[in-house]
Amino acid sequence: MNEAIPSEYLMFADSVCKRYPDGNVQALHEVSVGIRPGEFLAIMGPSGSGKSTLLNLLGALDRPDAGEVYFRGEPLSKCRNLDQFRARQIGFVFQSFFLLPTLTACENVQIPMFEGPRLTDVQRVRRAEELLELVGMSHRRHHRPMQLSIGERQRVALARALANDPPLLLADEPTGNLDSQTAADIMDLLVTLQRDREMAMVIVTHSPEIGERADRLVRLRDGRIEEDRLLRLDEPVLAGR
Repeated sequence: MNEAIPSEYLMFADSVCKRYPDGNVQALHEVSVGIRPGEFLAIMGPSGSGKSTLLNLLGALDRPDAGEVYFRGEPLSKCRNLDQFRARQIGFVFQSFFLLPTLTACENVQIPMFEGPRLTDVQRVRRAEELLELVGMSHRRHHRPMQLSIGERQRVALARALANDPPLLLADEPTGNLDSQTAADIMDLLVTLQRDREMAMVIVTHSPEIGERADRLVRLRDGRIEEDRLLRLDEPVLAGR
């Protein structure tokens, strides 16, 4: 446990930097941001501001060039099995879903379970069916992604993200490919599940409507945090550098 990281945070990015040499782009400049257990954080900003890069660092999908990301006070750079860490601790929801086309909805939801706590085949199927019912997709459990509407695919992707009951859900433009009504329905579902399951949730979005629903809003510009504000209490919180 790093005593310099406040114990109130589930995850903390400490002065993280990221550069992409091929494009000579400094995506993040010493950004610091923490996520508390059960908090809904929205990350907004113009294209190229570093939103998705920050989300990738928080999700251990990429490593910072400098700085450190901590989960429950432990540095991710010291984690020996990042695949297992991601599967057990973080749920991912992406704009493009990333469902495997040859698998049914039920089979897609089971994928993270193979890196989670050991379950039998019967237990995995039962768990997947319960999650599909939770997101209103139990009647489509035997359908493959191409047999589902775009909104239905996102519901399956959300069920998959919940497979191992993670304490943190990361979503990158989860309604970006959806029509306005389907987007509203998916956001209602996301917020309801986040509240009911007391998960922390970080959403990268361009949508002001989604941003306004968060507990807290972080705005990025040119790889730096220009605003970090609690929306529910309307007072400032720890700002990035």
